[in-house]
Amino acid sequence: MMKKVLALILVLVSTLGLFFSESGIAQGAKKLDAATIKFWFPTEGTVNDAYFMDAVKEFEKMYPQIKVEITRLPTNNTDVELKLNAALLNNDYPDVFSSYLVFIGTRGSKGDFADLRPYLRQWSEKGDLMESALNVGAYKGKQYGIGYYPAPQILTYRTDYFKEAGLDPAKPPTTWEELRQYAYKLVKKDSSGAVIRSGYDVPAIDAETSLLAFMRQAGSLVIDERKEKTAFVNKKSADALEFMTSMKDQSIPYDGAKLDDFPFMKGNAAMCFINIGQISKLLAKDSSMSDKLAYAPVLKKNAKSAFCGYRLFTMGAKSKYKNQSWEFIKFMMSKEQMMKRAKEINIPVVRKSLEDDYIQLNPKLNKAIVEYTQYGKGMPVTSWSSIFTKFIRSAYEQVYTGRKTPMQALKEIDLSIKKELEGIFGK
Repeated sequence: MMKKVLALILVLVSTLGLFFSESGIAQGAKKLDAATIKFWFPTEGTVNDAYFMDAVKEFEKMYPQIKVEITRLPTNNTDVELKLNAALLNNDYPDVFSSYLVFIGTRGSKGDFADLRPYLRQWSEKGDLMESALNVGAYKGKQYGIGYYPAPQILTYRTDYFKEAGLDPAKPPTTWEELRQYAYKLVKKDSSGAVIRSGYDVPAIDAETSLLAFMRQAGSLVIDERKEKTAFVNKKSADALEFMTSMKDQSIPYDGAKLDDFPFMKGNAAMCFINIGQISKLLAKDSSMSDKLAYAPVLKKNAKSAFCGYRLFTMGAKSKYKNQSWEFIKFMMSKEQMMKRAKEINIPVVRKSLEDDYIQLNPKLNKAIVEYTQYGKGMPVTSWSSIFTKFIRSAYEQVYTGRKTPMQALKEIDLSIKKELEGIFGK
């Protein structure tokens, strides 16, 4: 009899515990006032959009008093800029915005985004985020965004071409010198000496992303983001510029902005820095490529560094519903949503605790993605990033064509940037 009573008590305690646990969660949700928040994100096709639509439905189910209005934006950041400017004029700025990295500096400097530091201080899961996911959203001591969508450029190579050249596919280059040596062993020329297959793809124009990675590997700060001053007129930056352009004679010239036209994408290069989208295209086009593609570790000279673009969740500075918006951002950064994005739309994870699970989804590729994301940094976060991009492209092209030495080109664009900024900011 006593055993039956004890068993009944245990059942009641368990039931009550579950009841109060669930009601506690419900009460926590109800602490947030009813609101309708606006969420804007750039569209990237049916599958991508479907994920975000489903995520919003899940959030609204958890928080029935909060409605999320979705606006799908154009993919091009210039068009997004126009939409944001119009929203400011009409007092219709999004509460939560999936921002390109470039906007952290350009719009953060104008006070468009809320500082997320007060919210992050109270978030117990902040420590699980990769440093790069937080660093990309920092600007002048404030936190204007949290990176959720890293887009690293990975040194990808063809194992079949390695074998053809007598190189071991299991031993890719890890340093600048090895990259150079491998490039010249892998290059293929016709009888006239013209390159018909690059050893390593070297862009003729629009090469800023690869150049930035090499400059940082050399140890250059490039831009002092806290002071918003140039910091690339030094031997380290010049060495990177010299190293990259010195290998042009073993590469087919191409435009670094035209992703589908890279020689590597057409089978006409042995090594190249490409992004996850480009890798996915190659694998989708030819299933046999899964055995032919391999991924080198992050290169190192004086430091390990990789180029990694990012999208971030930001909050509107004038949002009337900041607590509700922060709850939505936390939901989107949760482990469950992060793994769902990884599985459904191939967005890498930015939580340390999920790295092993993510790697298991595709061990060969995802292991590289995690490393490149960890060591990754995108374009400098400044209020004048577009000006920097314009002039660093110019410096590269002048050196590539032999019109200037690396140091001459860097000094010249440094003066040009400062002159243009004086015209804009008067300083």
